[in-house]
Amino acid sequence: MNEQQQVKLFTSADGKAQLEVALERETVWLSQLQMSELFDRDQSVVSRHVRNVFKEGELLKESNMQKMHIARSDKPVVLYSLDVIISVGYRVKSQRGVQFRQWATQTLKDHLVQGYTLNQRRLQERGIEFQQALDLLSRTLANQGLVSDEGQAVAAVISDYARSWSLLQGYDGQQLAEVSAKQSEMKSLDLEQATQAIQALKRTLIAKGEATELFGQLRGNGLESSIATIEQGFGDELFYPNVASRAAHLLYFVIKNHPLADGNKRSGSFLFLWYLRMNQHLLAKPVEQLINDNTLVALALLVAESLPEQKELMIRLVEHFILLKDLQQ
Repeated sequence: MNEQQQVKLFTSADGKAQLEVALERETVWLSQLQMSELFDRDQSVVSRHVRNVFKEGELLKESNMQKMHIARSDKPVVLYSLDVIISVGYRVKSQRGVQFRQWATQTLKDHLVQGYTLNQRRLQERGIEFQQALDLLSRTLANQGLVSDEGQAVAAVISDYARSWSLLQGYDGQQLAEVSAKQSEMKSLDLEQATQAIQALKRTLIAKGEATELFGQLRGNGLESSIATIEQGFGDELFYPNVASRAAHLLYFVIKNHPLADGNKRSGSFLFLWYLRMNQHLLAKPVEQLINDNTLVALALLVAESLPEQKELMIRLVEHFILLKDLQQ
């Protein structure tokens, strides 16, 4: 068995199906024989449905099928991911399939959270910040019901952050500090242009059926305040002296202060990327190489689920992904 693989036991409510389920790559895996037992259907029926899942393009074979060595088997066995198992379960209309999906969802949430507790002992002297990150991961996964792509993205963000903690601790015991470098020639967001851009985004989303007329409607002067705040300073000292700090605070303010009637996470993420692209000349890499779509979704969800006292943690977490030119080694 692969070192990354774990085995959990699933027992159906009627006690007639007991399966040793492989956990690997943040999902669960079953063979066709196990699915046959789970759904109480002939293996030829399961095999036909599996073929159709891939043939109809519902799922990609490459990421949802793999050969593994499992207990009591000398040869590799072809196993299928939870997405395939759920798809077959829907097709055969199995009540056990519903039970298995509920069990797998909870098991994967536990697995994602527990996987990141392994580093906790080494990081205890770093104070409460790592524990806060774990708590935030757990709450976000639970509240959002995330197990598949979005859940993996959230877990990956926390994992990358935790890995940086470990590297810094092993190097010289530093903490992962807020980015404090000073940058000049930062371009500012214009409120009118930002509002017009959000309205254009709104029209696009409405055309796709992904938004209503409430999307992007201003509530008071909250958006104006969020944009103006990141520009503030005292004398010659800026409160947010670089692109990373400003972008992180902009994302946080728009999502947490709810300046729009609807669509604060999407609009905040949109303005966050727009601001970074405006200031690409001050970044070490192209924006697309720093923040991909999954990472941005994860960051927005984590900000939304964070507690007020976790603001500093969230700012650091977002800044962690923004490499500035004058910090590039």
